Amino acid sequence: MRKTSFALLIAACVLTSLLSALAASAKIHPVKSGEPSAQKQGPQLPPEEIIRQFTKKESELLEVWKEYSYVQESKIQSLGPADTITGEFYQVSEFVFNDAGHRLERIIKAPPSTLYEVSLTPEDRNAFINLQPFALTAEELPNYFVSYVGKEKIDELNTYVFDVIPKAMSNQRELDRLRKQHIEGKFFQGKIWVDDQDLQIVKTAGKIVPEFDQRFVKFETYRENIDDRYWFPTYTYGSERLFFPKGGSAHIRMIIKYKNYRRFSSDVKILGVEEVKDEKPDKPGEAKADETKSGDVKKDEAKIDEPKKEETNKPKKRPRP
Repeated sequence: MRKTSFALLIAACVLTSLLSALAASAKIHPVKSGEPSAQKQGPQLPPEEIIRQFTKKESELLEVWKEYSYVQESKIQSLGPADTITGEFYQVSEFVFNDAGHRLERIIKAPPSTLYEVSLTPEDRNAFINLQPFALTAEELPNYFVSYVGKEKIDELNTYVFDVIPKAMSNQRELDRLRKQHIEGKFFQGKIWVDDQDLQIVKTAGKIVPEFDQRFVKFETYRENIDDRYWFPTYTYGSERLFFPKGGSAHIRMIIKYKNYRRFSSDVKILGVEEVKDEKPDKPGEAKADETKSGDVKKDEAKIDEPKKEETNKPKKRPRP
């Protein structure tokens, strides 16, 4: 009995050792149910290649954007205690492009502005027409430091996240030059989110810099998939209390909607339009921010009739929180 029991004991010890080894192996290489293997996932692109591809696509997207007409609804509000509206700038414009590729704006609705704490400057206009919709093209890339942050899921989208910092912001000599020439709001600084499938920007968040005499509201711009191919901006939002260098402050809320995207035929004639400059402000003596004047719209622009409604391309995805 003792000899037989001893043999059984040795066999049990060997079996226990084998089970422990198998368990340790399972801990080193766990496989979750339904999880694809590393081979199926494939190697990830290096950040430098992702940056190269999405900035190239951003340039291409900007050119495709010129083949579309769209309506932009801009609302800038000053807020008092309990977020009560104390003043408002409101404008609805239709944007189209002519055969030369120049952007044309037709102002559809523009009631008199009631803003009195702040005024809208040319730099503000450049921000919500140019920089907030498209922040980082291949042509602009040399002006920025772009660094990979990680991956993040926005709704059903898996995205790569990057920090974006203008090189001018760390160059005191360049900042002094911009200040001397009164150039503000020329660059975007913040974060961008890039869809890991299309490698197109689907969200931007940050602000317009540099700021000297002016102040710009932090914003977030979301894009939606138009025509199952292009990620176009559809919504920009910002709300922040701005403190001005000459004293005083104002709580400003900004809501901008880009809608009614549709392919634009170049033989369509648009009357009563104003050409919109795409160039960023880079001239000496540009207008400065004036924190006391109102941002009124020209009266003749406000009298243009509202156009007929047309069928629009409905967005397929909405990467909003």
